[in-house]
Amino acid sequence: MNVKALRLFWGVVETGSLSAAADRLNTSTSAASRLLSLLETELGLALFSRQRRRLEMTDQGREFYQRTAHILKGIDELPGIANDVVSLSPEPLRLVSTATIAKSLIAPALAVWRDTHPETAACLDIETRFDMESKVAAREYNLGVVSLPQENAIIRLDAAPLVAARYEIALPLDHPLTRETTVPVEALAELPLIALRSGQRWRQRMDAICTACGVSPRITVETGSTVIALELVKHGAGVMVVDRVCSTLEPKDYALRPLRHEMWTEYASITGADGVSGQTLDFVDTLRAQIRTGRAAYADTAACVALR
Repeated sequence: MNVKALRLFWGVVETGSLSAAADRLNTSTSAASRLLSLLETELGLALFSRQRRRLEMTDQGREFYQRTAHILKGIDELPGIANDVVSLSPEPLRLVSTATIAKSLIAPALAVWRDTHPETAACLDIETRFDMESKVAAREYNLGVVSLPQENAIIRLDAAPLVAARYEIALPLDHPLTRETTVPVEALAELPLIALRSGQRWRQRMDAICTACGVSPRITVETGSTVIALELVKHGAGVMVVDRVCSTLEPKDYALRPLRHEMWTEYASITGADGVSGQTLDFVDTLRAQIRTGRAAYADTAACVALR
């Protein structure tokens, strides 16, 4: 497939202009137009509709762009990769997850791992679930940590069970329910709930357990961020359904009490399907050790977090 044509397509999407994209590639607008038509023919897709001499992206074009952006970004990174090979510098450890898992599990483990791998650079990025899985499969990242099940069923990934965490309620430290060892699901009909927006993972989980128990939750605040939701709990704005992997293994700013109706979330490390580097395996070992440390430090954490 013509890489120049792919770059042209990407440039048209980013600039909104065929002529601007052509300038990027140092080619004429007419040559760029022919190149774009050849790409559409080769792919068998209508990437743009051509109305009144303007290019408008089609649904097929938008879907193709979403699925190929990370590939084209990888092409741009080839010179840097070649330089790394020439200089024999160790390949960076590239990690990705959601903000909550990165904060609770990956960041503490990465700090420990760096002590034993001072010569190796590392990066830790935050991505959406769909993009995370696609980019790990494309080898843009060495390792991701996600909750199961896998969201993008089309791509091939190796998923290794890592940890399971029990559903709990995050409560302000001075809340009366902190005196209880467990909280009934029925309490969600009375407590002021902080919830993620419809469609997000923890909102789906909360809705599922409420439906299973015949409870109508009393949602008083919605947000798109688990991190912000937990900050609201900390400041006394309400309570939240969560687990310790998506909150903290060492609760200090708010209390965590398991739901009486026992449910667990499974988490896995994900890697590309064509092999794993030794340093990636070393990091997984460090991650497991970090989880064991959290379980040893808090009896409640040990009861609600299980290594797989």
